[in-house]
Amino acid sequence: MLVTARGPPPPAAALATRARAEAGTAPTAAAALAAAVTARALAGIGDHQGALRAVADARTIAERLDTAQAADTWFGYPLQKHHVHLSQAFTLMGDTREAYAEQEAALALTRSPSVMTRALLAMDTAICLNTDGDPTAAAGMAVDVWENLPEAYRDGLVRTRAESLHHALSGSAHARLGEALAS
Repeated sequence: MLVTARGPPPPAAALATRARAEAGTAPTAAAALAAAVTARALAGIGDHQGALRAVADARTIAERLDTAQAADTWFGYPLQKHHVHLSQAFTLMGDTREAYAEQEAALALTRSPSVMTRALLAMDTAICLNTDGDPTAAAGMAVDVWENLPEAYRDGLVRTRAESLHHALSGSAHARLGEALAS
């Protein structure tokens, strides 16, 4: 079963698409980020063709970024961030082969402890496991991530992904993840 993000994705997709248009055609960090966020948003509303076009756009722009634009700063768009965004887009589209590849690429570039990045990627992996038909492994991975996550990181994106997975699970896998999320 494909897991989609809950919340108001159509307005988010419209906003992301507008931001992408505003970012222009020059290879900038803003343009690359806007394209990647557009891919995630369109994937979240089920527009897979639009999401794939946005992924291609993000990849093309990311390949053309100069050193300053690709820097790991507040204003840069480093490759690690790029792969994290594409992991989520492919996860939402149910394309686990591409999602796993993006997760591996992001982890290979994640040199610091980066608690949030690692948790988000692991939740994407758990969702992919469920998509691939292994809800027990999916719940196990999500529970492990959740239980080892510091309290300060248990809101926002990680919680949203865990709750989306929980919603998609059934039976004992659903119950196991639900107990972890409630604790």
